[in-house]
Amino acid sequence: MKDIIFIWGILSFPCVVLYMLYVLFSRLIELIHQKRADHMRKAYQARKAAVERQARQRL
Repeated sequence: MKDIIFIWGILSFPCVVLYMLYVLFSRLIELIHQKRADHMRKAYQARKAAVERQARQRL
């Protein structure tokens, strides 16, 4: 019985480490996607404002 508990303890450690890495990287990827979306939104708004300025200048 002690052997089973010992083996379980040895096997559970890498699983916990891998899960922690998975959570860390998924949060990093989510943060990168969020920042990219913010930059794209700002670029779209700037482009839209530039087009509106050009349209006003033509009138």
